[in-house]
Amino acid sequence: MQNDDTISSESALPVRLVEQSVEQTAEQAPKADQQPRESGWVNPRIPIRWRWTGLVGFAVTLAVLVLYVIVLDVEHDAWINSQAAQAELQVDRLTDEFKLPMLSGSSSETDIIAQRFMDKVPAVLGMLIRFPDGQVIAFGSIKVSDRTSKGVLKKLHATKTVVQLPVKTLWYAKSVMYDKTSMGTVAVRFSERAWAEMAGKLSQTIFVAAVLVVLFSSLLVYWIAGRMAHPIEMLAAAAAKVSDGDYTVQLPEQGNDELSDALRQFNEMVRGLAHKEELRGVFGRYLNPKLVSDVFESADAEMKSGRQEVSVLFADMVCFAHFSESTDTAKVVTVLNQYFELFHRIVTHYGGHVDKYIGDAVMAVFNHPENDQHHVRHAALAGLAMVQACQKLGLNGGEGEPIRFRVGLNSGQAIVGNIGAAQRLEYTVIGDAVNVASRMAGLGDGDKLIMSRHNFDLLGDGFEFCSIGMCDIKGISQPLEVGMVYLESQEARQAIEDMVDATRLDSQAASEGQRDA
Repeated sequence: MQNDDTISSESALPVRLVEQSVEQTAEQAPKADQQPRESGWVNPRIPIRWRWTGLVGFAVTLAVLVLYVIVLDVEHDAWINSQAAQAELQVDRLTDEFKLPMLSGSSSETDIIAQRFMDKVPAVLGMLIRFPDGQVIAFGSIKVSDRTSKGVLKKLHATKTVVQLPVKTLWYAKSVMYDKTSMGTVAVRFSERAWAEMAGKLSQTIFVAAVLVVLFSSLLVYWIAGRMAHPIEMLAAAAAKVSDGDYTVQLPEQGNDELSDALRQFNEMVRGLAHKEELRGVFGRYLNPKLVSDVFESADAEMKSGRQEVSVLFADMVCFAHFSESTDTAKVVTVLNQYFELFHRIVTHYGGHVDKYIGDAVMAVFNHPENDQHHVRHAALAGLAMVQACQKLGLNGGEGEPIRFRVGLNSGQAIVGNIGAAQRLEYTVIGDAVNVASRMAGLGDGDKLIMSRHNFDLLGDGFEFCSIGMCDIKGISQPLEVGMVYLESQEARQAIEDMVDATRLDSQAASEGQRDA
C-alpha cells in the first residue's frame, strides 16, 4: 500500500511532467544569439554597418592604390620625356665640344671637357667614351669593370643622334662625328634622384589625400549603413518579440522603398498571426486546445480515427430540471458556468481535457489526445476534486437546497474519431466506455465518485472502495459491482482540498479580469 505522500505528489504529476518537458525543450533548443558550429569554427557576428564600412573602405583604398599607380606611371613617363629632352641638348653640346680634342688626339683636353661638363650638370653621374680602336675611358663614379658599364658597352653603338640606351638606368649616347666619320661614342649616365624626390612628394600627397578620402567615405558609409540597418535591427527585435508570443508589435511604416515594403509586410504578417492566435483561443474555448493547436501548427494535421484505452469522467447536476424551472435563466447560466469553470481547471490540472458540455453535464476524457500511463488514477483524483469543489463552492438552488453533482468514472476501450456530418464534425470519443461512465454518474445521489470494482482495482494504493452492490448497467450483459471511492488518508484529502482552493482562487481572478475587460 502506498503512503500518503505518494497520493499527494501524484496529484501534481501532470504539471511536473509538462514543466520537465518545457525545460528539456528549452535546453535542447539552440539559443538565438548562438551561431551554428561547423568543425569547431564559430561564425563571428559582424553588424551590417561595419560590413558596409569595411567593404567601402576597402574599395576606396583599392581605387586610390590603382589611381596612385596610374598617376605615378604617367608622371614618370612625363619626367622621362622631360629628362630626354634635356639630355638630348646636353649630350649633343658635349659631343660638339669633344670634336677638336678627339680630332687632335688630346686626351688631357678630353678629360677637362668631361670633368667640366659633370661639374656644370649635377644630374650627370659619369660617362663612358669608346674610341673606334675599342679603347674605353670612364669618368665620374663610373668604372669600366662594373657590370653596369659592361651592359652599357654591349648596347653602345655609333649613332648620329642622341638616343637612350635600352638599359634599366638612364644612359644617353651619341657619336662624335667628323666628316661622317665616328671618332668615338659618348654615353652619359644621368641621375634619377630628381625622380625619386618627385615620386616621394607625390606619394606623400596622394597618401594624405587617400587617408582623408577613406576616412570621410567610411564615416559617410557608416552613417548611411546605420540609417539603412536601423529598420532591419527593428525588424529583428520585433521578430524576436513575435517568436516569444507578443503579437502586439507594430513597426513604423515610413518611406517608399524596399525596407519600408518589408516593414509593411511584417506588420501584415504580425496582424495575421495575432488573428490566428485569437482564433486559436476562440476555438480552444469550444474544442480541445491540443487538437486546435495541432491543426493551427500544421495545415496537414490529420485527426485519425481508431480505438484507444481512455478514462471517461461524467458529472451532472442533481435535480437540474427543477432548478432550471424555479430559477431565473441568467442565474442558471451563471451557476453552471461557475461549476464548469472549476471542473475544467481541475480536469486540466490532472492531465485530462473536457470533451464536451451536455446541458447540465460535463464529460472529461483522460489518456487522449495526451497519453497518460496513469490515466485511471488521475481521472479518479479529478473526480474526487470535483466533489470537493462542489462542497467548497456551496451554492444553493432556487428553494435553498444545496446544488450537488453526481460524478461517475469508467475506463475502457473507446472509439476516437470524427463524428458528425460533412459540414460539421466533432472529434470525440464514443463507445461502451463512455456510456458506462454516464450510467455510473446516474447511480449516485450527488457529491460521490461512483465507479466499478474492476476500474477501482486499476487505481493502485491509497484509495478506499465502498461497495453499493451489484448493478445492472444498460448495454452491459453482466451485472457490475459498483461502489463509492474515497481517499484513505487525511493528508491526501488535504492535498486535494488545497488544490481545489487554489483552483477556486484562479477561477475567481479570471472571472474578475473578464468583468474588468
